[in-house]
Amino acid sequence: MKNHIRLGVNVDHVATLRQVRGGTTPYPSVLDMVRKSVKGGAEQITIHLREDRRHIQLHDLVLLSKKCPVDLNLEMAATDDMVRLARKYKPEWVCLVPEKRAELTTEGGLNVAKGFRKMKPMVEKMQMRGIEISMFIEPSLEQVEASYKIGADAVEFHTGHWVLLKGAKKEKEWQRLVNAAHLAHASGLRVHAGHGLDYHHAKLIRKLPYLQEVNIGHSLVCYALEDGLEASVRKMKKVLKGS
Repeated sequence: MKNHIRLGVNVDHVATLRQVRGGTTPYPSVLDMVRKSVKGGAEQITIHLREDRRHIQLHDLVLLSKKCPVDLNLEMAATDDMVRLARKYKPEWVCLVPEKRAELTTEGGLNVAKGFRKMKPMVEKMQMRGIEISMFIEPSLEQVEASYKIGADAVEFHTGHWVLLKGAKKEKEWQRLVNAAHLAHASGLRVHAGHGLDYHHAKLIRKLPYLQEVNIGHSLVCYALEDGLEASVRKMKKVLKGS
């Protein structure tokens, strides 16, 4: 029997539209869009509080930590400041991600193996507050193993490269995802995936072994311009169910 795949909706780009004018407008309301997402079937809301604050702001985290009607998943860089905020506002999940100021969006996975010594106490500090930890990584066996050793609860595989590749290269990247998913599951880690997923690739990602959760944002906000966010999330849920 196929696993139920939980849908996390990333609302970063709702905040992007608001911040385009420097946050001088109250619209679009992140909380209103969160509620529409949940009405459409979102089981989790994902936000990335970046160091450069290009979209989600601290006040969004404060508000959603109190008002989010489903689990809140905070994507964040592995810094002491962000660990402090996570411990204070206690989202249900934290997903540790790489972050560079110049990037348009997250360009790859976190190097858990390289940053192991720095990140292990961070993971422990947040877990002590009851926060579950996911590591956003490339589908690399080395990074899966490092995520297991660091004590993470889940790995989220970066699907952005797979989405953009074609032909034999796409098949090769898919096999990497499959192999990494098998190792993650065998290690007792939850298997999550995200980045670049649209309706078409959501249909394909359903076939990834042991997949329990996807986090999708940019495509849903784009689809919402035509169909509305609630309807777009509802359609994505149907795609993930295979209906």
